[in-house]
Amino acid sequence: MVTVADTAMLHQYEIEFQYMSYLIDSLLSANCDTVIVEKIKQVITKIPCKPTIKYIIKTQENTAKSQVILDSCQKMSSLVNARLDNEIKKVNVLTDKCDKYKRQRNRYLWMLIALIVFSFRRQIGQLLKII
Repeated sequence: MVTVADTAMLHQYEIEFQYMSYLIDSLLSANCDTVIVEKIKQVITKIPCKPTIKYIIKTQENTAKSQVILDSCQKMSSLVNARLDNEIKKVNVLTDKCDKYKRQRNRYLWMLIALIVFSFRRQIGQLLKII
């Protein structure tokens, strides 16, 4: 047997009991002695003991399913890696071509500058003499 005493609840019971007793006395308007209960001494609530039963549940995973999933993931990852390697090779070839064209462009630019300077060498010489 378990005994539980709730002090907050007891306090509320006391307040309600006092209020109800005043109400009843005022309604009856009797000239008898009024007895006011100032405090409820103890409220005992009986809770029967209940046996506790614990259930332990173990789950056993099916390893075949997880192995199939792992194998399919490895297969897909190898395919993706192969495609990625091919794309990386293509990107490297394109960057090499781009670098080749940049060098060729720079070479043509310097040739053009040299040709312009050679063509206007007299005017540039006269301009330098003036300054």
